[in-house]
Amino acid sequence: MRSYVSKKDNDCWLWTVVADKRIKFFEVGKRTEETFYVLEEKLPKYKQVHTDGYHVYENLRNRKKKKFGLTNWNEGLHSVIRDRLAMFRRETKAYAKSVDSMKRALALLFIYWNFLPIDL
Repeated sequence: MRSYVSKKDNDCWLWTVVADKRIKFFEVGKRTEETFYVLEEKLPKYKQVHTDGYHVYENLRNRKKKKFGLTNWNEGLHSVIRDRLAMFRRETKAYAKSVDSMKRALALLFIYWNFLPIDL
């Protein structure tokens, strides 16, 4: 999910993973493989991961690629994030002043909505 920091020329991407339909993780950074690998290091053992067709995800184990059909769990998570955090809404004037402030807002949202697993 794309947003920006400080100005519209400074793109920042929110990477999210929904593992086993209940465990949600995120990372903020550029839309590169390096950012994805940082996120992948956070992931515990999981049975399934739902992704879209972006090429970076091709080497994930137990990957379920969905573009159409049943609602993608990740898209549901994006809907909640867009609804609750103005900096991720489409066509908005809201933005984060720093990457750290974006990460803090996301962490608070994940805690409030019980997106973080208790048993990890």
